Amino acid sequence: MSKPLKVKTVSADAPIQTTAVKILQTRLEEFYSHWTDLHQTPSPEQLHNLRISGKRLRYSAEQLRELFPDRLALLIELLKRGQDLLGDIQDCVTQRAVIETELTRLRRQKPLRSDSSVLKKLLDDYDQRQSMLFSQFREIWMGLAAPKFRSGLKAMVRGTFAKKRG
Repeated sequence: MSKPLKVKTVSADAPIQTTAVKILQTRLEEFYSHWTDLHQTPSPEQLHNLRISGKRLRYSAEQLRELFPDRLALLIELLKRGQDLLGDIQDCVTQRAVIETELTRLRRQKPLRSDSSVLKKLLDDYDQRQSMLFSQFREIWMGLAAPKFRSGLKAMVRGTFAKKRG
């Protein structure tokens, strides 16, 4: 499982705004580190790590939402939808592994039992569902990973408090 990046140089004496910026910057960096090449299909492990990092980012954004009025709502909604899809994908991966194990056990028996055709059908169904879910997630990810969206997030996190002070 993905370990969280440590938020560096946070002081108990620092203004909450400074700490909030550092937390969000770190969580964004961590989140985007799991699928860097959009032309490559990520492994199930990368997707799982992306989901876990997305949770950390979402929970941080939800906790800090009051400091960024109306600016984190879209990110939070996209993260929620992406997490749901990634969770469903992980369920497919897990269930498929269980069925594959059972199918392997059945293949060792002679003669091959008729249960195996049902299990093969289930594997195909999970493959199709996983593919459909991944396509839906890819659409969300392409929006989240778009350079304009990412640079807007960075600017929003960096600039929100600078504007208030200056």
